Amino acid sequence: MSGTEAAAPVLYAWWVLALGVALLVAAAAWLWWVLRRRGEGGAVGRVAGPVRLTYRVRVDELYERFTRGEIDLRGLHLELARLVREFGSERVGQDLTWMSRGEVAEYHPRTGLGPLLARYEQPSFSRDSRVEAETTMRMTREVIESW
Repeated sequence: MSGTEAAAPVLYAWWVLALGVALLVAAAAWLWWVLRRRGEGGAVGRVAGPVRLTYRVRVDELYERFTRGEIDLRGLHLELARLVREFGSERVGQDLTWMSRGEVAEYHPRTGLGPLLARYEQPSFSRDSRVEAETTMRMTREVIESW
């Protein structure tokens, strides 16, 4: 063979191709899993109907206490914040009671908890406490129902 002739290609064993394909499939599966978990915000799944019903009843009880005058608007918002954090903790499978509103919004953006917790922080600046309470109750029910 002279220096100008091309050498015959070297053939790899069948297992080299199989290993390469397996590594590509594993990398794609890992990437899909990571992106899916990030998109869910760590969510575990939908909360069962009876659990949701329990929280709806507790929200309604808090509103009734507000309308009877047992708690003021600030107390209603504080109790709702505690209840929604409890519900959210059950929903995402992580204790949310120690997290700030910003952390909840950042780590669990699709849950709707961030804006709801932000609303609970400003109850004292309302002109009409009944309208504020009704709006808050509507938003709270929507977040619970969305799960």
